Amino acid sequence: MRLLRLFWRLIAPFWLDKRNWQAWVLLASTIGLGLGIVQINVLINAWSKTFYDTLGEFDTTALYGLMGQYSLYIGIFVLIVVYKAWLRKALLLRWRQSMSERLIGEWLGGQAFYRLGLEGEPDNPDQRIAEDVNLLVSHSVDLLVSFITNFAQVTAFVGILWALSGSHEFTLFGYSLQVEGYLVWIAVLYTVIGTLVTHWLGRPLHRLNYNQQSREADFRADLLRKRDHAEQIALYRGEQAERQQLSTRFRAIADNWWQLMARERNLGFFVVGYDRVSNIVPVFAALPLFLTKAITLGGLMQVRTAFSAVQGSLSWFISAYQTLAEWSATVERLGQFEQAIARTRTQVREAPCGNCLRLDQLDVLLPNGEPLLSGLQAQVASGEWVRLAGPSGLGKSTLLRTLQGLWPYCRGSWQLPGGRSLLLPQKPYLASLPLRELLAYPSSDTPPDEQLRSALQQVGLARLADQLGRQSEWMRELSGGEQQRLGLARALLYRPDTLYLDEATNQLDDQAAHRLLTTLRQQLPHCTVIGVSHQPGVQALFDRSLPLRPDTTTSSATPAPCPAPA
Repeated sequence: MRLLRLFWRLIAPFWLDKRNWQAWVLLASTIGLGLGIVQINVLINAWSKTFYDTLGEFDTTALYGLMGQYSLYIGIFVLIVVYKAWLRKALLLRWRQSMSERLIGEWLGGQAFYRLGLEGEPDNPDQRIAEDVNLLVSHSVDLLVSFITNFAQVTAFVGILWALSGSHEFTLFGYSLQVEGYLVWIAVLYTVIGTLVTHWLGRPLHRLNYNQQSREADFRADLLRKRDHAEQIALYRGEQAERQQLSTRFRAIADNWWQLMARERNLGFFVVGYDRVSNIVPVFAALPLFLTKAITLGGLMQVRTAFSAVQGSLSWFISAYQTLAEWSATVERLGQFEQAIARTRTQVREAPCGNCLRLDQLDVLLPNGEPLLSGLQAQVASGEWVRLAGPSGLGKSTLLRTLQGLWPYCRGSWQLPGGRSLLLPQKPYLASLPLRELLAYPSSDTPPDEQLRSALQQVGLARLADQLGRQSEWMRELSGGEQQRLGLARALLYRPDTLYLDEATNQLDDQAAHRLLTTLRQQLPHCTVIGVSHQPGVQALFDRSLPLRPDTTTSSATPAPCPAPA
């Protein structure tokens, strides 16, 4: 029941949204076509009795008519199967797109993607959003449609099989036993035994599939990290160490894969044997009726088809067992991911906004509750430039992230300045985007090319002015200093009301850094700047310094969540 509740929480936002009425139409159409296949199977079952009886009578004229009838059934069958597959894919795409967008929104909203990393996030969010959503959607639709179709098939054929079985007398230990519809009872008993054995053999598949998805994602993420840090690895000549790490990752995949193979092999022995034996069971079960001439050869073939339909539909759990194991593992992984995101929401509380930044007994803490900076008292006027002063490792960068609402371990009261804010870190984030979109980041609106070229000129990157449409691996192409120049160009274009600088010019010489920040001050005269810098040539640009000292007190208090910027 826990798994079903988790599943409902995952799918309810899509299926309960009235705007997704087309998805209900697609689902109903897919199920309706599945039921159409059942009806065609019923017609073919009745046709088979007539065909074999006619074949036994050597009625050539009737046979040709029956062949034409069968061709019509097959034509309709093919049409239904093709359109059912097309509608299914349309439904999967709509559902997957909606669910992916929702999870991405929740993951990026409220800096959850960052906060998760502070508390031990569920492994590989990228894989859970990309692959697990796809598996959940496809398996859910397939399992639902196949279950309803099989239920309809049981309903349609069990009456036929019951009627064909009639009443049969059995003698057991000297007692006579009259059984109505005995073929139906044989099909049910055979299926129940098969279901119990299947569950016994396949029960560990849920855990193994969960582990396999996780380890595959770990391996893929590790490969991506090697690519992202290719230059550092090459400079260290760390190829051998990286190869060893990747080999260890893949051994974890292989070890779990062998266990999965062993379980699937054992299950396969039974399921394949069960499926093969089920083809002959109805013939043996109906032989007493055929030998007593209660049914004709055509009737025997009809019994075989009806028995297979009933037994096959009742065996839905057996045939779908591996898919159910993958589905349950996927539900659990996505459920854990969504619950982890929800937990980050409890860390956020809004801070009041005013016309300046004010700190009142603000404590910045480590995750274990120990103080990093305590009792901070400060007020920064609008348009003022203030430098956070103190030795390296004191917590100045952490304070900047606290003021941005990213660091959740702090307490006290404070007021944030209104308007837009931007933090420039030591190493700017440079995605593989066209240069014009890269410069506009984090804004989704791209300024005119004239403004982009002007910003590049002002920060000393005029050589890139004619490459605004080019997409490249900018983090590899640009030097550390050029990357920081590009970050400052972003600030010129974004025009924040409050700008946080975290050693944003430490890859530049003092003269270049001074010139760039002077340009920034001239172009953004009303911007409040809170900065961290150890460059003597830069420090003179700040109106004043706020000295910070390490805290030596201890505390066992649980850190309170910090506010997100308003």
